[in-house]
Amino acid sequence: MINKRSAFTLIELLVVIAIIAILAAILFPVFARAKTAAKKIQSTSNMKQILTAFQLYVGDYDDMYPKRGTMNGNGQSWATGSCSVEQWGCPTWDKVLYPYQKNYQLFESSLDRSPKKPSNLGEVKRSYRVASNLIRGVGGVNTWGGTTETPVTVYSTTSISVPAESIMLTEQRNEGQFYTWDSWIWSTFWEHWVWGAGSSNTLSYKDVNPNQLWSGIDYDSGNGTANFGFADTHVKSVPRGFLFRGYRQSTGVGQPENPALKGVCLDADDFGGGTPDNDCPLPQ
Repeated sequence: MINKRSAFTLIELLVVIAIIAILAAILFPVFARAKTAAKKIQSTSNMKQILTAFQLYVGDYDDMYPKRGTMNGNGQSWATGSCSVEQWGCPTWDKVLYPYQKNYQLFESSLDRSPKKPSNLGEVKRSYRVASNLIRGVGGVNTWGGTTETPVTVYSTTSISVPAESIMLTEQRNEGQFYTWDSWIWSTFWEHWVWGAGSSNTLSYKDVNPNQLWSGIDYDSGNGTANFGFADTHVKSVPRGFLFRGYRQSTGVGQPENPALKGVCLDADDFGGGTPDNDCPLPQ
């Protein structure tokens, strides 16, 4: 009696391969979206904890928000003490909040594609910016326009008319194209971190200028959405082009309003006398 061996025919094998390929084509995008969703949840949690740290800070400083950053140029901020070794270089809002969190990884998002930079805390990156018209800076000695002190008037919590609608925190995700100065180890964290500390609008940066990533938000890595944190500490995810109520539709301070603009202004005129008068207005 002859035993026959069972096996796939070529046609059957090709059918199985085709089915696997179809299933993979269906499932891989689902897995990718699930992975992005998990990263967004993690980023939302980080933002919530950062906003809570802001509340702890203002509780210790008479309900006054911190400056966005301090440094005005040409080394004089070091000479006057505005920047110092004890402050890890030039103070920025994240360094000021660090004692309330004790974990710099909370300032990092896995959606942020920018590389980490060396610091006295190890390899770090800051994946979030503050709204420039709410968390204000930059103070210090302005050696570009003379040697006079540049005042910065910060907001108090009680001066925010509508905390639930006032943007405080935005996501960065800039693929490392902004923090590229590596003149010495820690240079980005110690000095250049100041200049990219704030967001000036809610536009996608690709709608403005890809070489000026501090001007907008990259929505792409969030599947077309980005998280925003508000002064009342809640976090909201919105799509590209979302118009926040109460904000001016313009690309910056002194720029005309544009009803067709898909975004709103968070800019501040930090070198215009130190008061919020010339800033893009907060919701009222």
